Amino acid sequence: MAKKVHSVSLKGILDMNNVEIHEITKDGEFVYDLKKILHEFHDKQVSLVIKEENELPTKDMEE
Repeated sequence: MAKKVHSVSLKGILDMNNVEIHEITKDGEFVYDLKKILHEFHDKQVSLVIKEENELPTKDMEE
């Protein structure tokens, strides 16, 4: 059966004080209202993933 998928992908710094995501790119800083985005999914079945990325130390950095 065909599906229609509504998704939002954000990558940036989470500011829980203001419920915002701050995305910094070569073109500037962009601020997204996370509460407003989440409200679009109110009363709907969703899947939520929150992921933090960190660089792994290289072998040189461990010594």
